[in-house]
Amino acid sequence: MSPPGSPLRALAIAALCTVLVGVAMATTPYLPGDVALARAVQALSPGTAWVPPFISTAYAPAKFILMAIAVLATWRLAGLRTAGVVLAAIVLEQLLGDASKSIFERPRPSRELVAVVGSHSGFSFPSTFITLYSVTVGALVLVALRAARGALRVGIAVVGIALLVLAGVARVVPGAHWPSDVLGTYLICLSWLRAGLSFIHRPPG
Repeated sequence: MSPPGSPLRALAIAALCTVLVGVAMATTPYLPGDVALARAVQALSPGTAWVPPFISTAYAPAKFILMAIAVLATWRLAGLRTAGVVLAAIVLEQLLGDASKSIFERPRPSRELVAVVGSHSGFSFPSTFITLYSVTVGALVLVALRAARGALRVGIAVVGIALLVLAGVARVVPGAHWPSDVLGTYLICLSWLRAGLSFIHRPPG
């Protein structure tokens, strides 16, 4: 058996997460609790005017700035090989993120169940906005938790996690995605990132 924290165990966990989440997304239009949680998030949000400016960070040129920050910051924190893993994750996300929706064919939230603002085309899972935030902000958080120390570690973790939560809320508030779309996308992306990073950077004993 692989020891805790080993690359092989991290790979096995990532593969298991992918299978379990993928099957759930492909076989259900939404999970139990999705409707209630989506309605609660929408009710707590101060309107939807803040969503489009935030979502614009996933489009050029803002997304390239986000990518550059992730790669350069992880390089500074943990070296060239770590930054290479993050860059590879970004490239894969850009090439495969949107195309992977056709594997699951999960429908978007229904206007009959939750508030839907505007028109959201295509399938619901995975959220490509969340895949982008996973391989940039999420990657930086994972690297900081492994390689940074003291106030820098805490600062990156707090700000990064806040941004990840806000990104998820920004997809649920306008009815573009179910909460399970967001959480499932994060789970798959971050588990594979963790697996990739485990091959080149071990946390301190």
